[in-house]
Amino acid sequence: MSSRRSVACRLVAAGAMALVGAAVIAVAVTFAPTPRLVTNTTGGKNQNPSIDKAGNLIVFTSNVNHAAGVTVSPTGTFDFDNTGNDFTLGGAPHPDPACATCTAIDSADGQLFLWRHAASGAEPANSVQQLTFATGGGFAANQFADINQNGTVIAWDSDRDHTPGSPGNADGNREIFLIDLSTCTPTCTITQVTDSIGGGDTANRSVNWSDTGALLVFDSTRDYAGILGCTLSDGVSPCDNGDGNSEVMLYDRSSNTLTQITNTTGDGNTANVRARISNDGRFIAFQSTRDFSGVLPAGAACLLADGITACGNDGNGEIMLFDRSGNAFTQITNTTNTAPCTGATPNERVEISKRGKFVTWQSKCKAQLNPAGCGSCNGNDEAFVFQQGKGITQVTISDAGFNRVPRVTGSGRYIIFESNRNYKGLNPGHVRTLYTIKDSSRAAPPLTTGQGQLIEDAGSALVQNDKTQALSINFAGGFNTTVEQFAASTRGRFFAFDNKKGVKNQEIWFLDRNH
Repeated sequence: MSSRRSVACRLVAAGAMALVGAAVIAVAVTFAPTPRLVTNTTGGKNQNPSIDKAGNLIVFTSNVNHAAGVTVSPTGTFDFDNTGNDFTLGGAPHPDPACATCTAIDSADGQLFLWRHAASGAEPANSVQQLTFATGGGFAANQFADINQNGTVIAWDSDRDHTPGSPGNADGNREIFLIDLSTCTPTCTITQVTDSIGGGDTANRSVNWSDTGALLVFDSTRDYAGILGCTLSDGVSPCDNGDGNSEVMLYDRSSNTLTQITNTTGDGNTANVRARISNDGRFIAFQSTRDFSGVLPAGAACLLADGITACGNDGNGEIMLFDRSGNAFTQITNTTNTAPCTGATPNERVEISKRGKFVTWQSKCKAQLNPAGCGSCNGNDEAFVFQQGKGITQVTISDAGFNRVPRVTGSGRYIIFESNRNYKGLNPGHVRTLYTIKDSSRAAPPLTTGQGQLIEDAGSALVQNDKTQALSINFAGGFNTTVEQFAASTRGRFFAFDNKKGVKNQEIWFLDRNH
């Protein structure tokens, strides 16, 4: 257990450097909150966490036997006695709770589990609950679960048959399922949202909730014409995806209906993918290789971010924003298919803020998106943010390595991303870490949004915005996580991530920025 106790987390807040003549002024405050192990296992893996806004609930995928009292299983065992990293209540560790729903059966396949920070009903604080029990499928059997920020409902994609008979999933393609946590007494009622045939692992995937859990977006290669009252974005025209490419779908829980947001042809399962919905359900951001110029079906319109120029796409992966209230698309990025900005994913992993004011993504296209200020402009992944009505800011400026999966929280106050760059001297070893950048209330030109920048580029004459604040979450020897799978609450206070540095096994961790 000593290796577990040795794991440390560094969270450093630093005032950005300001250049006055030749003098560089830096103000730094160091604060070290304690990372907490949510899981503590001896085999298998625990990954893909999603967290609610209160930091009380984390849903994750695990192929480990979490049943209390079990000491032997094919994939290892679970132990709540997280020595050195225990959750505490009144200064004393919580008792090791039993998991009333956990089972040793089929623990080698990926099942969904829910962890509670605080007590709720019959469930004690710091307890785990098994949500799915389907057999087979390997680790990907149940994957990429998303819990809404209000912490009431969970959705995910699965190739298992959780509801045999009606509708069921006998063909084993990926379908969307949900659990309303109010039904978990203690086992949960699983609802199958989609019922489609074919498409394999790309049939239905990448779920994301609005805050209340009323609206769910995902992408699908299936044709839902005549199913669940499916209409195009005008609310009248029938759905149509005869060519089976990937389209963005919206599910309304209250009416049990589907809306096909995009209606394009070509490019298979990379056409329109990884949709994200704003907290209020009005805006949907996604990445697309399709051309939205001309007259769109269902009366929709599309303009570039200037609000004047018609959309256009030569097959590059671009970042799109859809406004449900106006049935209108905005093409945020407009890049040309020229190396390194080429293919389906040069602009990708889009995220959206409260009320859709900010959109973030990672991009290799910095020479096109920010030609005057991209520094070395050499095509490594950088973080970008778009603010409606103001434009695009390149959040990171670096000459090597990566800056990935930028997530904007709440009203846009924080952007969290993975990086191996040494911003503000917080990561001199260039290991993988998580950074949080706080918004700048007085952004200076050439910045177009309220966000500041982080700069590590020997070829750039740019200097830090004097209002930029950055925080770093670091583990000794590097932050070892699966790409993209960290979670941040909507207010940017609570984090969940998987990491195996110092603890050997891939575990789920929790961090409260304030403690």
